[in-house]
Amino acid sequence: MNKEYRSTGQEAVLLDGFLDSYRDWTVNGKGLKYASRELRYCLNQRKKRLENRGIETEESFEHVKEEIRGCLKKDDDSYLAKIIYRETNHLLSYKKNGRTIKNYKMPVTIYGTLLDKEGYEDVECTCPNCGHVSLTSQLSEGCPYCGTVFETDESYPCFTSFFTVPGIVERSTLMDKIKKRMIIVGSIAAVLGFLLVMFGESDYVIWFKILEGLFFAGFFAFFGAFFTYMAHSIVLLFRIFFEAGRALPLMKGIRTKNRLEKKMQKYDPDFSFEYFEGRVISLFRTIAYSKDRDKLCIYTSDRELPFLDDLIDIQYRGALQLLHLNEINGRIHIDVKAFMTVVCDDSRFSRKDVNYILSLEKDINNKTKLGFTPIRIQCPNCSGSFDAMHLKKCPHCGSDYDLVHDDWVITGIRE
Repeated sequence: MNKEYRSTGQEAVLLDGFLDSYRDWTVNGKGLKYASRELRYCLNQRKKRLENRGIETEESFEHVKEEIRGCLKKDDDSYLAKIIYRETNHLLSYKKNGRTIKNYKMPVTIYGTLLDKEGYEDVECTCPNCGHVSLTSQLSEGCPYCGTVFETDESYPCFTSFFTVPGIVERSTLMDKIKKRMIIVGSIAAVLGFLLVMFGESDYVIWFKILEGLFFAGFFAFFGAFFTYMAHSIVLLFRIFFEAGRALPLMKGIRTKNRLEKKMQKYDPDFSFEYFEGRVISLFRTIAYSKDRDKLCIYTSDRELPFLDDLIDIQYRGALQLLHLNEINGRIHIDVKAFMTVVCDDSRFSRKDVNYILSLEKDINNKTKLGFTPIRIQCPNCSGSFDAMHLKKCPHCGSDYDLVHDDWVITGIRE
């Protein structure tokens, strides 16, 4: 079961290191640290789609004051999974033909699934092309000297997925911003009040006129600051109502965590909703960004998905709604509604909320395997290793490989 606690310094360093390298990777495609091979595949598919459409992005997650951090932990015999989260500001910009199209700044909470392997050591590896010696984790994107890319085992710890859940306002700086604007408006109002008295027609002596000016300056300052505060409150209230309207459909997903964990206890006593949630979002993104979906082992339907072809960004809104769960012929079938915000490269470059119904299934005898990835499969027939992400037959013996016996697969996607 999951255990929640405050994230340690080491966990914070790993998440921050991954996010900092991700910012650089969105710009130049290099330097991505602590990312699993499967996550790299998904991100590379998205980058290819952007490049094919002539779109450049820059994405970063900046720290906020007094940010809340935490961690959920789940382990098995060999692996340890940690869902690390922190408050942050999500900065995202799009450029096309050298011109900035859209800029976004959004308060969010980011969640990253970090996987570690018991007893793993980051050993030295020699590049087969130029002979450069480096740690395995540092060669995950290729040799830094000659650029040669070659197959290596997964290095740990690594992030297998990440997603953001939107907030309404930046909590830590909200009052500071309001106070600053109250001071500015109050000061301007005070000066105006003082000047109105001093330059107005009056028979008072100068010292009495100054006292009167100071009185009106204080009066104007008070009401200027008060109306500024009220204006901010009204704007914030309307924003809360607007976001509440957007979030209203998400209420259907509130009970999903408890319902799904309760139903899955029968089949998998160690089932973790948080790990499943990250897995579902990762699978969906990989399918959405991929060009040759019929070759993916994680998608078993022959239905084409043209409504995913224009998506250049997919942001999870933090809710899954369980629709159905049943057992048919030794397989668990689950239908969930995933609430997303997507950016489309269409005529208007639109950003909108879209819900997708995802159908998933897996072998009923398959328990959660924290370290499993289709990137490196051992053929059950000949024991040969191969990348099954886009292969449905073993390249060594030609036998069929069905991912459903090892992990969740998506059997259908509807908009």
